[in-house]
Parts: sequence; structure tokens; C-alpha cells
Amino acid sequence: MRAPAVVIAVASTAAFVAACAPDAIIPSKPFDAFPAQIAKACRGKAIGDWTVDQLVRRSHGFTGGYFVDQTSRLYFGRINTHDWATGVSAFVRGWEQDPGIDCVIAEYRQVQEWTTPTGEPPSHTEPADAPPRDEPSLR
Repeated sequence: MRAPAVVIAVASTAAFVAACAPDAIIPSKPFDAFPAQIAKACRGKAIGDWTVDQLVRRSHGFTGGYFVDQTSRLYFGRINTHDWATGVSAFVRGWEQDPGIDCVIAEYRQVQEWTTPTGEPPSHTEPADAPPRDEPSLR
């Protein structure tokens, strides 16, 4: 009689974890190339005590995992560059003005010029940094 309860508990836990899964573990060929791109372009550029290439190489660790997850959220437009810079710099005890922050944002903007995560031409989507639209009021 306990077996069904255990199966239900395991299934509900798996569903909860899947719902909370970070964007970085969802397969995406365009994003999969982005960490390698920033590791190369931003090699040696610091964010706090870390360099961008160290954070990418340590993506399975606690700090590197957070960095890659937040970077995937930036890449997919779930957060803007300001929120990414604030979150990452605070997490690794750096500053929003650190050279690694500027470098990753520059690479992100370069990628956003020629593609979007949805695959649509950039003219059909708003950049993640776009201010909220003022919706016309109905009177």
C-alpha cells in the first residue's frame, strides 16, 4: 500500500524540480555556443575574484553554475543586462563596473544584433533591455 504513495511523492518532486530547472540546463544550440564565446572573448577579465573564463569552466560548481544560469537567463531575455550585472557581481563579490561584466554584456549585445533566442529576426522582438511599453489607456 505504501508503494503508490512513494511513486506519487517521487513524481511530484520530479515535476517540481523540472519546473524550477535553470535555463542553462535546457538544451539550446545557440546558447551552448555563447559560454564558449564569452570565455574566449573575455578571458582574463575579472568579476570580483574570478575571471569570466574561470566561471564558465566551473559551470558545474556552485559559483560557476550560478554565473552560467544567470547568463542563460540574460541570453534568453528573461532578465535585462542591469539585473544580470547586479546579480552576478553581488554573487561573486564583485562590482557592476568590473571588466568581466562589461565584456559579457558587450558580447551579449553583439549576439543580439544578428539573432534572437526565438530565432526571429531582431526587428520582430524587443531587446531584453527595452523599457516597458506604455500601453494606451482605454477611456
